[in-house]
Amino acid sequence: MIFLLAFPIVAMVALAHRSLLLFAPSNVLIRRVRASRPTLSTVVAMVAIAAGLLVAVKVVSDAVAAGASGWLNLVVLVLAWDSFKVGWLAVGVALRIGLGAARRSMNSVLHTS
Repeated sequence: MIFLLAFPIVAMVALAHRSLLLFAPSNVLIRRVRASRPTLSTVVAMVAIAAGLLVAVKVVSDAVAAGASGWLNLVVLVLAWDSFKVGWLAVGVALRIGLGAARRSMNSVLHTS
């Protein structure tokens, strides 16, 4: 009996999770950045987006502290989570750039000897 109650809930949660993975703006951005060639301008753009998200976190949390609706705390959490995701994406792209440069350098050293 409990299965008949739990199955629709689990199915809806799985559907919501899948749709967020496919269509949430931060997830779309992450997929596009990971699929493209890593460049320094991408790193700068990701850091700028993460900084903008952190500014938005501060603005919304100040609004909540000043008496805005309490549900905006959820918006603060989502913005903070997205800023962490984009910041780590910037670190990952920078590491890909560094590892690619090291690999090319090592290949040139090995092939010139």
